[in-house]
Amino acid sequence: MKDKYIFKRLDRLEITEEQFKQVLKVERSDGEDDCYSEEIMRELFFKDIKNDNFVCCDDDKIIGYISLNPKSKRRNGCAYIISLVVMPEYRRKGLAQNLIFFAAKHYKEKENPLLMSLQVDKDNYPAINLYKKVGFEIKEPICELDIDEEQYIMDIEIKKLVKTKTI
Repeated sequence: MKDKYIFKRLDRLEITEEQFKQVLKVERSDGEDDCYSEEIMRELFFKDIKNDNFVCCDDDKIIGYISLNPKSKRRNGCAYIISLVVMPEYRRKGLAQNLIFFAAKHYKEKENPLLMSLQVDKDNYPAINLYKKVGFEIKEPICELDIDEEQYIMDIEIKKLVKTKTI
């Protein structure tokens, strides 16, 4: 992996419109059929005080992001991954993994939720393989919010993530 990739947390009080447009471009990099609307993205990055957003940059260009709810009601108060996207031309370089590790390190140092969790489409094999490689395991639903016949629930203890990889 190149040394010039930078990982950072985007504070919603400091994010610029230009940074937001870059994140929106990343979100739409696979096409607009399976992505969040601009309105939802603005909610995630500017308005929703409970979510955390981390980005990966190539120089000043945002090329990937992860958005999490650090105290989700899902999975008993876990850090819940809402979205994780890396631009197609930057994939398979470990950037998505490192976004996960960077967020986990932040939570270990700051807020300390016990788990990181997500839901992933059962036919999204590249994402499932990524999460398994990092150490996530497929779990059974524990509440009504988790029940979905088309998606897997996956989670991992944050302390295992932090020990697995450092940035």
